[in-house]
Amino acid sequence: MNANKEQTDVVRRQDQTQYYQPAVDIRETSEGVILQFDMPGVEKDNVDLTVDKGILTVTGKADQEESGTAVYRETRVGDYRRQFNLNKDVDTDAITAEMEAGVLTVEIHKPEKAQPKRIQITGGE
Repeated sequence: MNANKEQTDVVRRQDQTQYYQPAVDIRETSEGVILQFDMPGVEKDNVDLTVDKGILTVTGKADQEESGTAVYRETRVGDYRRQFNLNKDVDTDAITAEMEAGVLTVEIHKPEKAQPKRIQITGGE
């Protein structure tokens, strides 16, 4: 196991709480940006999504309810935290989120002025 890889996956804050950075897929569409966070074991009520000073912060807590002793584990279960800087023109009121089967989907819609606009050409005939 690579110790450096372990360190990059964990964020430490001054209060010494360990946070795992959930894996995220980011897709851009014509309407905006979609972020999908993989947060296994996290229930909707244990997820917090905030925007403060242009920073989108996702935190979540997964409770470990297990019987027996783990012999081998690849999945990360615990406290999650991930942050992203947003563009200044993002309408934070238009951000939507949905949690389903351990995947948090966040949609950041492009402002009206940032979306492509088709301009009709007139005249000539």
